Amino acid sequence: MGLLAEAQEREAAQTVSRSVDGQLDLTFDVRAEDLGPVRNIVQAHLTWWNISGDISFRTLTVVNELLTNVLQHTPADVDGHRMASLVLQRVIGGVTVVVRDRDPRPPVYVAPNLVAEDGRGLLLLRALADETSVTATAAGKDIWAFIATPDHP
Repeated sequence: MGLLAEAQEREAAQTVSRSVDGQLDLTFDVRAEDLGPVRNIVQAHLTWWNISGDISFRTLTVVNELLTNVLQHTPADVDGHRMASLVLQRVIGGVTVVVRDRDPRPPVYVAPNLVAEDGRGLLLLRALADETSVTATAAGKDIWAFIATPDHP
């Protein structure tokens, strides 16, 4: 697919996207209206990499959940942006997803209220991904998930 988009201005926030050799790398201002198009881009890459069915569904749900968490829990910068990066990579035995944001606070597990419409993000992540981790970085944090393909137990 090559370079999907050069840096383009969108309300003073840079959006950069590239796809090479089994890796999709997006950096953008996370906004609610962009979650659908990002899922479409991720789905297109999974299809391109011959990943479908349950693995595709799990990967899309993990991506959506991690980006929704950025939207809901990461404070906007002084310009009102919630910049984040999404790296999706086809690796031996599965797919890795990394979401990098500028908030240094790690996610906190809270037992969800049974009637609440939110509060289940970490439960979903743990249920759908085969491995997860959170790493503090100088610029914020990385949340990483690995979804194994059937050929990799």
